[in-house]
This record gives sequence, structure tokens and C-alpha cells, in this order.
Amino acid sequence: MQQETHDTAVSGSRKVMGDTALTVVERVISQIAQFTVFVVAARILGPADFGVFALVSASAILLLRVAEVGWAPYIMSHDGDSTVPRQVLLIAIFTGIIIGLLGILGAISSPIFGTSPEFVTLMILFSVWVMLATASQAQKGVMIWQQKMKSSAICEIAGEIVGLVVAVSSLFAGWGLLSLAFARLAAQTTHLLLSFFFTRLTPQTGMTRSLMRDLWVFSSQIFVSRMLINIRLYTATFIIGGFLGPAAVGFFRAADRLVSAAGEVIAVPGQLLAWTLLRKARDEGDETGRAERVNAQVSHHIKFLFCAGAPIFIWMMVMSDELIGGLLSDEWAPAAPLVAILAVSRLLFTFGIVTEPLMSIVGQAKRLPAFTLAVLILSVILTLISVNFDVYAVAWAQVGIAALVTLATMWLFRTYAGVDWGRVLTELRGVLLPLACGVIALVACDILLMPLGIPDLIEVLAFGLVAVLIYAIAIRIFDAPFWRQLMSGFGRRAAG
Repeated sequence: MQQETHDTAVSGSRKVMGDTALTVVERVISQIAQFTVFVVAARILGPADFGVFALVSASAILLLRVAEVGWAPYIMSHDGDSTVPRQVLLIAIFTGIIIGLLGILGAISSPIFGTSPEFVTLMILFSVWVMLATASQAQKGVMIWQQKMKSSAICEIAGEIVGLVVAVSSLFAGWGLLSLAFARLAAQTTHLLLSFFFTRLTPQTGMTRSLMRDLWVFSSQIFVSRMLINIRLYTATFIIGGFLGPAAVGFFRAADRLVSAAGEVIAVPGQLLAWTLLRKARDEGDETGRAERVNAQVSHHIKFLFCAGAPIFIWMMVMSDELIGGLLSDEWAPAAPLVAILAVSRLLFTFGIVTEPLMSIVGQAKRLPAFTLAVLILSVILTLISVNFDVYAVAWAQVGIAALVTLATMWLFRTYAGVDWGRVLTELRGVLLPLACGVIALVACDILLMPLGIPDLIEVLAFGLVAVLIYAIAIRIFDAPFWRQLMSGFGRRAAG
């Protein structure tokens, strides 16, 4: 019986690590595809047309945030059969259609403000995209609820590849701005069709009033929190544009885009995995041990996120000059210090990746709107103060914001989820020495081999690989239990 339990645990661990690995691959492919489209579109369209696309795209994303409310998180936190997810899926589809139709109505009415026919067509296409994307997000929630993270990743990968092909071919065929809208529609359609193939669940009617009320309360809390987060993400950009001008915005956005791309490789899989593992810890076992199981899972998950994210962000700090020089050009050199500074900020935000899943799983999602509003107010105040100096001061302000938010997150977790931070920090200690070994190796490569004149991109990749290898060996030596835990997930038998 003990051997059977052990084999089941190992099998579960392998599935989790396999799901995580494929989700990380999906994020990498997604970032490569989006970066390729960005480069091609920027060269063909020019700044003015690309600015129009950015405006319409941002408006469409805000419409999508309104349409998707919090349907997917509600599905992912559900602990019953498939009836409720199917009913919520139906509501998500209708909501997307309604918001999309409002977008189309706004597009048709926009010529009274002097908009061009191409602008109107672009808005209509993006409104249709909102309809598809709302249903896709709900379907993604269903796949995570079914513990089909690999299926979700496959849908995302297929969508990104189709979108990339459509975007590049349409751009070279002369479709201009509409090419990017065609790509979004193609990618979303691909994702939606594949998702129904994997879930095998159709929308269902019959939601009761009490369940509708519960859905609305939960989803509205998630919606307010997410909208405030989206506003906060654009706060620094708008403030920099108003005080320091477009050039400063360009440098800041370029640096932020690079750091965010790396951050998403950790944050998106990390958050999706948190929904699955925290719900599993909550539901598998008796009521008396629930808090301990969730607490243990939070500690393990934060250590895993820090272990995966810290090397990437430290690599960006050390290699920021080579990163900018290799990817862009000399005129973008002022963005290099911003990459290093913003990487510090993103590293601190690693602890907050599990905030939404954890608060939802323990029934404390109602705390998120007030918490996020406080973070938004703090961000606006510190950014407004720092912008009076220069763009680098604004970047350092983001580090200060991240540090304060981390402290507030620790308080939130301890107060409302019972997280023992002493336990979390104790687990993290095992990563510090291996991390130091990796950093020393990276800095040594940068100092000793820099006079050889190696091309920037080769330096960035080669030095990073050497540092990661040293880091992995150091974990194997100095944190053997954690190494065995990782290796058991990749198919090797867990020791002990």
C-alpha cells in the first residue's frame, strides 16, 4: 500500500512538472511569435500606423477585460461536477457577444469624430475578436479546472503559430493595419476550436438564482482587481509621456517589454499551476488538515517560482547592455539601465504571482479589490513624484513600489490565508547559495571574456547558459531534497 501511494505521488509529480514544462514552452513560443510580428509590423507600417494599431488594440483589451469579468477564475475555483463550468461558459459567450456588439456600434458611430474608414474596419474586427476571446478565456478556465494544462498550452501554441503566419503573410501582401487584426482573429479562432475539442463540454442553461448571485459577487471582485491592475500597468507610461515626452516613453516601454516578456515565461505558467495545485491541496484530504496542506503548497510554489525566476532577472540585470545592443541598436542604449532596474522590480513581484489563486481558493477574493486599489494609489503617487527627475527615477520608483507591495502581500497572505512566512523564507534559504554561485559565474564570464569582442547576442546566450549550468549543479549539491523533488517530476524516481 505504501509503495502504491508512493508511485501515485511520483506519477502526480511527473504530470505536474510535465504540464509546467509545456506551459513554459508555450510562453516562450508566444513571446517569440509576438516579438517577430512586432519587428515586421514596425518596419512595414511605420510609427503613425503602428500608433493607430496600438490605440485600437488597447481599447479592445479594455473591452475584453469588461467582457470576461471573472468567469474563468470562478470556473477554476469550482469544486463540483461539470454543470457549473458549462453554465458559466454559456454566460461568458453571451457576455462576449454583447460587449462585442457594443464595440461594433461604437466603431460604426466613430466617423462623426473624423475617423477614417480603415480605422472603423479595424475597430469592427477587434470587436469580433473580443467576442471570440471572451469565450476562449472561459474555455481556458475549463481546461485548467479539468487539469488539462497541456491541452491549454497546445491551444495557445497553435493559436500563436497561426497568428504569426497570418500576420506576416498579410503584411507582405499589403494589407497594412488590417493584417494585425486578421492575425488576432485567426489565432483566437484556432484556440477556441481546439479548446472545445479538448474539453468536450458544451454550454448549458439552467443556472439558479442563488448560483448566479454567487457568480456575480465572486466575478465582480476579480473584475475590479484585474481592471485596477491593468490601469496600474499603464500608469507609468502615461505619466512619462505627459512629463518627459515620447522619447522617454520609447526607452521605458522597450525596457519594460523585454522584462515583461521574460516575466511572463514565469508568471503565466506559475499562476495557472497555482490554481491547479492550491485547489488540489484544498480539496484532497479532510477538513482539519486543509490549512496545513494549502500552507505547505504555497511554500513549495513560491520557492519554485523564485528558483525559476531569479536567475532570469539577475541575468537581465548583469547583461542588460549586451541584451539591448544585440536585440536593438546603439540608439536604444539608454534603455539598458532601465532593463536592469525594472528586472529588480519584476523579481520582487514574483511573490505576488499566487495572490489571485490563493485568495480565491481560500474564499477571500473579496479582499483583492481594496488591496489592488491601494497598490494603484501607491503606484500613482510614487510615479508622479519620481517623474520630476528623469525616466530612471521612475524606474527606481517601480522598484520601491514592488518592495512595498511585497511587504503588503506578505501581510495579506498571513492575515487572510494563514500563510506562515517563516516557513516560506526557510525553504527559500536553500536556493540562495546556488544562486550566488550562478551569479558569480555570470559576472566572471562577463568580466574575463568581454575583451574577446564576442558579439552581444552570443555573449548573452553563452554566458547565461554557463551560469544556469553552475546554478543547477549548485542546487544538486547544496539543496539535494529540492533537486530530488524536481527530478521526480521529470521522470526520475523520487529518492526516499
